[in-house]
Amino acid sequence: MSFSIPQGVLPCRELVEILLPAFVPCQHFRGSCQTMRWRPEQGHMPRGFCGATGTLDEVEVVFIVAEPGDPHPSEAYEAEASPFEKLSRVYQYVYQCFETGHDQFHRNVRDILRLCWPHLAFHEHMRRVWITESLLCSAAREGGYVLASVHRQCYGQYLKRQLAVLSGRTVVALGKKAQDRVGHIDGMLRAAAVAPPGCNFKGARQSWERVAEVVRMRRHENGER
Repeated sequence: MSFSIPQGVLPCRELVEILLPAFVPCQHFRGSCQTMRWRPEQGHMPRGFCGATGTLDEVEVVFIVAEPGDPHPSEAYEAEASPFEKLSRVYQYVYQCFETGHDQFHRNVRDILRLCWPHLAFHEHMRRVWITESLLCSAAREGGYVLASVHRQCYGQYLKRQLAVLSGRTVVALGKKAQDRVGHIDGMLRAAAVAPPGCNFKGARQSWERVAEVVRMRRHENGER
């Protein structure tokens, strides 16, 4: 699929190329993922990913969360927009949510980023991290059960390919749901969820601090500041 990336905040080309077919929409809405929701005008599109705003080589860490929650009340997208326009608008919205700390989930991720890179600003954090989902679409009920066949399909089509182009990075699964889905990934770190209720459990922040220690240690080992 041919496209050009304009000036502005977007992920690097390699990740855009992987994710773009999800906005055609994804072919699997007609098959194994027919229970998932594609309703752009109501905010239901593949979404939740953020970061990697520089080059692929700048990304140090991949955070994997479970799946996006229900869209915010004001969140809506044009059904007739091109796949690239849909991806771009989703990404811009999610980026803004992280930048402003829209809700507890976004604020907790910002805390982890500050722990990993305490002397850098948010826009610099976004060059060094790729935040993505084990499942790109919302569940039929927010936080509800999703068939294993659905998240396996999404992993094979999208997440596996993202991790392949980011081979060698520190990979962190945040929360038990994400960990159960991607627990087969070699060397993956595990930490508490960043969304309620898991983020409020005892020891959650300590688990994020341990992840940040690993990130800082690996950067030091690589001779980076």
